[in-house]
Amino acid sequence: MGRMAVNTLLFRLLVAIVLLAPLPLGSNRPWSWSLLAVAVGLLLAVWSVRAAMGRVAVPIPPAFLLPVGLPYALVLGWAALQTSSVTPPSLWHPMWAEATPALGLAGGPGNGLGNGLGNGMISADPAMTWAAVLRLACYAGIFWLAVQFGRDRGRAREAVVALCIAGTVYATYGLTVHLAGWENILWLKKWAYAGDLTATFVNRNAYGAYAGLGVVCCIGLFVNALRPRQGSQSPGAYDLVETLLLRAMPYLACGLVIGTALLLSHSRGAFLSTGLALGVLLILLSAAGLVPRRMALPLVGAVVLVALVTVSASGDGTITRLAEQTSVEHDSGRTNVYRLTMDAIADAPYTGMGLGTFKPAFRMYRDTTLLDPVVWEFAHNVPLELAMELGVPAAALLGLSLAVIAGVCLRGLMVRRRDRLYPALAVASMVLLGAHGLVDFSVQIPAVAATFALLLGLGFAQSWNTRTLEPASSGD
Repeated sequence: MGRMAVNTLLFRLLVAIVLLAPLPLGSNRPWSWSLLAVAVGLLLAVWSVRAAMGRVAVPIPPAFLLPVGLPYALVLGWAALQTSSVTPPSLWHPMWAEATPALGLAGGPGNGLGNGLGNGMISADPAMTWAAVLRLACYAGIFWLAVQFGRDRGRAREAVVALCIAGTVYATYGLTVHLAGWENILWLKKWAYAGDLTATFVNRNAYGAYAGLGVVCCIGLFVNALRPRQGSQSPGAYDLVETLLLRAMPYLACGLVIGTALLLSHSRGAFLSTGLALGVLLILLSAAGLVPRRMALPLVGAVVLVALVTVSASGDGTITRLAEQTSVEHDSGRTNVYRLTMDAIADAPYTGMGLGTFKPAFRMYRDTTLLDPVVWEFAHNVPLELAMELGVPAAALLGLSLAVIAGVCLRGLMVRRRDRLYPALAVASMVLLGAHGLVDFSVQIPAVAATFALLLGLGFAQSWNTRTLEPASSGD
C-alpha cells in the first residue's frame, strides 16, 4: 500500500504540473518553462531511483519505447552537436564568419568563443539551441512518466478528467474576464490581442489550441460515458436517462464552456483544427466500437447541434475573421515568411541553423516583402521551422518519432477491447496540433506541448494488450 501511495502521489504531481503549466502565461517565459523542466526532471529522477530499487513497476518495458525514443534521442543529440565547434567549418552558420573579425578573435582552438574548440558552430545561437533541447527533453520526460503511470486505467481516466476540469476552469476564468471587459491576464494589463479571449495565455492562437485539446477530451469522455457496458443487457429507459444526465452530460457541458471560450479567442486556425480533430475522434471511436451503429448518427447529430448553437451564440468574431478580406494582407505576410524560410532551408538542408534559433537566423533572410515592422519569432509553420533549424533529416526523425506513436495508437484502437478512448484522444490531439501547426506555432508553447505530451503518453500506454506486455516484462 505504501508503494502504491507513493506512485499515485508521483502520478498526481505529474498531472498537477501539467495542469498548472498554462497559469504563468502558458509557461512561455524563461523562468516558467525552466521551472516546468526542473519539476519534471525531479519527478523523473525520483521515479528512476524507485524503479532501480524495484519499488515501482515498469509496465511498458523500454524495448517497446525504443522505436519512439531512438529517433527522438538522435534529434536531441544532433541539436547538441549543432552547438559544438568540432563540426567542419564548412557547416558552420555564416554568422560566425562575420562575428570572428568583429569580435577581434583569431581562428583556431582556444580563442574563447563557443566551447573553446574553434570559432564557429552550426547553431546561430547556441544558448537558444540548448534552451530548445531542454524543452524537448522536458516533454520527453512527461511522455515517459505518462506512459509508465498511465498504463493503469484508473490513472489514465483520472488524468483525462483532470484535463477536462482544468480546461473548464481556465475557460471560465477567460469568459469572466472577457465578458466583464477586463483587458487583463491575471494581474497584468494586456499588451496584445485586446478584445480576444486568451485566458492565462498571451497569444489567442495558443489558447485556442489549448482550449481545443480540452474540447476533444470533453467530447471523448462524453462519448465514452455512453458506450455499451460489456456483458450487460440492453439498458432500460431509466438507465439511459441516468447515464445521459449523470455520466455523460457534465462532460458535454464542460465542452460547451471550453468551446465558447475557444470561439471568443477568435482563432481561425484553432477553430478549424478543433473541428477536424473532433471529426477524426468520432470516426475513430465509432470504428473502435465505442459508439454503437444505431447511436452513431444521433450522437454525431447531438455534437453537431451543440457546436452550431455555440457558434451561433459566440462565434461571430471567429466567423467574421474567416471571411474578412482584410486578413488577406496578414496571410500574405505569412506566405512570404514561408517562402523565405524555404530559402533558408535550401541554404542548409542537411545541417539546419540550430534548434530554437529561427528568430536570429531569419533576420538574414528577411526582405522588403515583409512590410509590417514586427519581429518574426516563429515561422508560423512548425514543419518548415523545424526543417530550417534542425535540417531536413533531423526534422524527419522527429516526425518519425511522432508517427510511431500514432501507429501504435491506431493499432491499439483495433486490437484492444477496452480503454480505447485514450489512443483515440492521442491521435485526435495529433490531428489538432498537426493541422494547427501548418499555420501557427501553438505546439511550441510549453503549456500546450506539455498537455500534448501527457495525452500522447496516456494513449501510448493504453495501446498495448496485457498479453503482449507480460512476456517482455517477465524477461526483464
